[in-house]
Amino acid sequence: MIDIHRIQKSDLDIAEIVLDSLPDQGRVEIQRDAPGKEHIWHKHNSDETLVMVSGNLRFYWGGGERVCYPGDVVTIKSGTPHGSEALHSGATYLLASHRVNL
Repeated sequence: MIDIHRIQKSDLDIAEIVLDSLPDQGRVEIQRDAPGKEHIWHKHNSDETLVMVSGNLRFYWGGGERVCYPGDVVTIKSGTPHGSEALHSGATYLLASHRVNL
């Protein structure tokens, strides 16, 4: 299952997003993909949350695809096959190996 929604904030505050995304114990990651970088079809053993910070990312899954923009939050249920490709400006996003409610 894939859920994509937009953060309802006028400005993206990366510090606030990072702090809100941290689990009680653990980490989040900031990923930067150069234009054209593709993460081909794959799946994870845990839920995953991706928060777009800058650039554009074509995100695809068995049920479709969508271009994601800054402020978009992608939640991926464990075991769901998916992939992504950074578009012409590349993409920077926060990546958490758990479900984040933003």
